[in-house]
Amino acid sequence: MLEIGTVFQNRYKILATLGQGGFGATFLAEDLQSGAKVVMKVPHISQLGDPAVYERFRREVAIGKLLNHSDVPVAVAICEDNPPYLVLKYAEGDSLAKVLADKGKLPPDQVAGMVANLLDALHYCHERGVYHRDIKPENLVLAPDGHLKILDFGIALMEGSPRVTWRGFSGLMGTPEYMAPEQIKGERGCAKSDVYAVGCLLYHILSGSPPFTGDNPLTVMYQHMTADPQSLKSIKGLHPGIRAAICKALRRRKEERYDSAEQMANDLRFPEKADLSWLDKPDPPLAAVLPTPKNNLLIYGGAFLAAVVILALLLLLKR
Repeated sequence: MLEIGTVFQNRYKILATLGQGGFGATFLAEDLQSGAKVVMKVPHISQLGDPAVYERFRREVAIGKLLNHSDVPVAVAICEDNPPYLVLKYAEGDSLAKVLADKGKLPPDQVAGMVANLLDALHYCHERGVYHRDIKPENLVLAPDGHLKILDFGIALMEGSPRVTWRGFSGLMGTPEYMAPEQIKGERGCAKSDVYAVGCLLYHILSGSPPFTGDNPLTVMYQHMTADPQSLKSIKGLHPGIRAAICKALRRRKEERYDSAEQMANDLRFPEKADLSWLDKPDPPLAAVLPTPKNNLLIYGGAFLAAVVILALLLLLKR
């Protein structure tokens, strides 16, 4: 465990701990060569025996080489020493999760432009074959300029890359409250999966909670497949065009969503031009219209497996 004040690799001075997780630790540091603040990701020793851990690092660096956008502070360096580590650009601001925890929700006149800018950044990534697959408040920083900066490309997909499974992770990659139905079914995710996640995020920012919540991941994932979120009609000052954009982004079948993040951004910026018919279109439960029992089994079997993994981890923590 690195301590505050430690100079790591004779270059990076640890300033603060930003987070701890099952995968590793994240630190705020100062690059003593440039004087700039950076973020360092260092895996736990227990993870180093898994070859896929390093592959995760390599993927983040490869993505960093592809992307050059002001709202995407990606990995800029990797060290193969023991332990290996990543160095990322530092995004000034507060986590969107903290902002929402403090304020509950944000006013519609602030939200539309902010999320449209986020969609611009995602469209930039998508055009380069990079799909984030885990857009959520914890992975976004609200910067002083009002832009949302996209963090953590650890489970991002690069077009054409092999499927990688990390020890200790469910095969269902993502966060249940923001996970698109096709990801719940076990698909790898795509641009339209990110659009769905942004729809969930926009709903959350405006209402104070994600469109689907529950006591466990299985319940939440089931709702994505079968339930309709509560209407946002009661939110004062929310343009019907914004509500229609959210409805279109949250369509269960990905072919019914926006073809690109850019299209959704346009509707958020010009809600008077949005197609309001999406407000009234029924969205039949996905599981009910799957053609074979085998596909239903994949959905519920995958969700059940995720719930079992989480339950096992909880039991281990209680020992």
